[in-house]
Amino acid sequence: MKKHLTKIALLSLGFATLISCKQVTEEKATKTNSQQKTEEKMEQKSVLEIAIRKVKEGQGEAFFAARSAFISKLKAQEGIEKDWEFKSFFTMPEPDNTDVLVGMTRYKSADAMQVVANNLMQSTEAGEFFGTFDMKAFLAVQAADGSDFKLEDYIKGGNVLEVAARTVKEGSESEFDAKRKGIFDLIKEQDGYLFDKEFIDLQTGDKVVLIGWESIDVFQKGAGFLQTQAEMVDFFSILNIKAYQALALSTN
Repeated sequence: MKKHLTKIALLSLGFATLISCKQVTEEKATKTNSQQKTEEKMEQKSVLEIAIRKVKEGQGEAFFAARSAFISKLKAQEGIEKDWEFKSFFTMPEPDNTDVLVGMTRYKSADAMQVVANNLMQSTEAGEFFGTFDMKAFLAVQAADGSDFKLEDYIKGGNVLEVAARTVKEGSESEFDAKRKGIFDLIKEQDGYLFDKEFIDLQTGDKVVLIGWESIDVFQKGAGFLQTQAEMVDFFSILNIKAYQALALSTN
């Protein structure tokens, strides 16, 4: 019964993702030509899937075994451009009590992502893998500026990648750009800073950011300085943080 319920949960997640994509398509009919052209241009770009997975207690070995089988099947699908696995070493406000592994997969397009989801969501490999973790966040993003972002152009082994999903508090939307600039101008001045990039989650419209650092040491030094700055407090005061992890490329 438990295994059956796990598969139902997996199917529900898959259907929810597909339904959200379908709703985006249907909503186009009510939008202006300018809005439609902008969204169509984004849809033609690659999509980066970010799956933040918290390993269930006592499921560590099963997680890695099931992940290996699932990723092998995933990489065999058409429309996959690149896949990465990261391990989280820091989150906030409370630490994780089991390992958090983050998968990032780049698809050729939103359509390709939907086809792959259709192919995989009822597979044995997916069912067994999803039974070993709890999903902290599932994002499907494209660059907010419309560019076709390639993560491999920015990071390599030994680097650190921060990922954060957030929304702006109601009534504070007009303040976002200025307050973001205030803190990110400071971030860019820190030793070891590599890049930052804003994205939009295609499912929810949430704002997602990736920030790259040369190493864990420079990340920790930069974070220690930045968290004491008024610009950081000011920026966070207008945000709802839905997910945050600091990551290093996984060797497992």
